[in-house]
Amino acid sequence: MQILNLSSLNQNNWMPDFFKRYNEEINQALKDEINDRLNPIYETHKYYMGFDNNQDPAEKSVGKRLRPSLVMLSSDAVDGDHEVALLIATALEYVHNFSLIHDDLEDRDKIRHHKPTIWTIWGESAAIISGNGMLKIADNIMGKLADVNNIDPSFVLKLQIEMASSYLKMMEGQYFDIAYESVSTISMSEYLNMIELKTGALIESAMYLGSITKNFPSGNHVVSSQMKSIGHELGRVYQIRDDMLGVWGTKATGKPVGADLIRKKKSLPIIHALNNPSREIRTKIRRFFSTEIIEGNDVENILNIMDRIGTYQYCQSLAQVHWNKANAIISGMDLKNDFVNDLKELGEFLLTRKL
Repeated sequence: MQILNLSSLNQNNWMPDFFKRYNEEINQALKDEINDRLNPIYETHKYYMGFDNNQDPAEKSVGKRLRPSLVMLSSDAVDGDHEVALLIATALEYVHNFSLIHDDLEDRDKIRHHKPTIWTIWGESAAIISGNGMLKIADNIMGKLADVNNIDPSFVLKLQIEMASSYLKMMEGQYFDIAYESVSTISMSEYLNMIELKTGALIESAMYLGSITKNFPSGNHVVSSQMKSIGHELGRVYQIRDDMLGVWGTKATGKPVGADLIRKKKSLPIIHALNNPSREIRTKIRRFFSTEIIEGNDVENILNIMDRIGTYQYCQSLAQVHWNKANAIISGMDLKNDFVNDLKELGEFLLTRKL
């Protein structure tokens, strides 16, 4: 098994360099979509996406911009069309934020990016409308692809279908995530299917859509297929680590320790404990999850059990397995060293991220 050298990792808010490379352009494109819109709904968007009254990213209130950065990176890696890639990247970030607004409401989360969520300020109904509005902005942006010089209308339609398909898959996965909260346990295959949809769909789509912006619509289908496979594995790594942060928490995420235990989410750490070979362990975990409310002492007891059975180590090793699969594909591609290094730095970040 290939293990990344993590000695260079900044244990606080370290992020890959290529995020910074694209951040300013992505943020400007995001702001341009709502700058001149006067309806109050767009104030919720500016607030949520991390733009203060001066339309600059507010400190500690913006997301990672992972998905749009992956679009730009995969496009640049194949010398793709920059204008097309930026439109796709902007649309994808609006789709992602649509999902987060609704996710906050579904999970009753009161804090996102260290500030109150939309539903806690404007109310539940307004949050639903705000999220829906973001999704339609994304659709409008994808429509702008038709105005790009020398672009084939059939290719625009292909891009629009791929985008819509990815966010429909995301919704399917989110439904599974909510439905699984009320069942006693789920299998590993059910879990992997859920995260491939809920999280993996947009990450996979980001890598794929960026990679087909070269010589559209006839580009290198081998490369685009490889990029899609890399995105597939990266989506798994991202969600596994996210599940770990949802149980063990960090100050950077703003999530308290045991947040997903209290919510009774069927995340990977919980699935590992519920499927332990020991009947005694399984019975104890199920007893906790059968109670109406999981409280502080319960969280501590569950965490102690997970510590005894090596749940954290299991989750981290599984994330490593999926990164190794992605890394094997990257190593077999004919990419410039700079882009190979970018992707490997991304793997390091996803495996160790604390935010």
